[in-house]
Amino acid sequence: MKLLPHCLPAAATAVALALLSVPALGSAATAAPAGDRDHSPCLYAGRAGAPAGRIVRDDLQLLRRDPLATWVRRHRSEARTARSSDRTVTVPVAFHVIRKNASAGGGDLPQAQVNAQIDVLNAAYQRSGFRFALASTTRTTESSWFNMVAGGSSQPRYERGSAKEHKMKGALYQGGPRTLNIYTASLGKQVLGWSYFPSEFVGGKARARYLDGVVVDYRSLPGGSLAPYNEGDTATHEIGHWLGLFHTFQNGCNAPGDFVPDTASEASPAFGCPVGRDTCGAQPGADPISNFMDYAQDSCMSSFTPGQGERMRTTWAAYRS
Repeated sequence: MKLLPHCLPAAATAVALALLSVPALGSAATAAPAGDRDHSPCLYAGRAGAPAGRIVRDDLQLLRRDPLATWVRRHRSEARTARSSDRTVTVPVAFHVIRKNASAGGGDLPQAQVNAQIDVLNAAYQRSGFRFALASTTRTTESSWFNMVAGGSSQPRYERGSAKEHKMKGALYQGGPRTLNIYTASLGKQVLGWSYFPSEFVGGKARARYLDGVVVDYRSLPGGSLAPYNEGDTATHEIGHWLGLFHTFQNGCNAPGDFVPDTASEASPAFGCPVGRDTCGAQPGADPISNFMDYAQDSCMSSFTPGQGERMRTTWAAYRS
């Protein structure tokens, strides 16, 4: 999830860092997270009727066991092939424009802006072995869906999402695990977007497959009004989660970090573009603020690491192929 930083108080940052430094958090430390549900930084201060500790534990939890590791152990040959493959995977995209009315202020997006978003994705993912091909664009005028909110954290993992999200996706979802469904709506003043991890839709949890996809604020697309988050990289970030990547600040300065060896450790999210920031001084490398999986503004985000590319290709083989 990408967040807007304007309401992040200093005290909230302290809460997040304190919880990140805890060695373990019971079952939450080893359970696979239920999608990229890491709400607004405003909520870290304990707003919206939920204690700050629980929200931060859900969002920036310590995750000691990689949910992808079990598949890799059982399919070592396939995992090696996926990691080393130079084949480009083409991902069909079902793009869903949710609008309050057929105007720019009501969420309507011209096709040129949708196409520009696909171009941004292809530029970002080319070196990682993915290409995105727009398969369809739908436009739905539904004011009750337009003002969309992320679901609560008390629900079972595979049943998360607000009632609006369930209704919207249940009506519009297309394809299967290989198809990327992108939804644009108005997400308010705090949240830029959210996604679910592919490991959430296996076994019995596959009945909620229609939740699989990415939701982004319509103003975050290239040329949108949400500067400096209007170059299309909110979608880039959320699709990283859709392909199995964690935030660069996962686990803070503690091993195993984000489960990708070549991303530098980072204690907390980076906002803006703090060049030279180094929150894990005892670990090699400065904070990866230019990585698409951090929280920096769009103009600061420019790359995935080779290791992230390998993880995404492995995730595709495990959950989406």
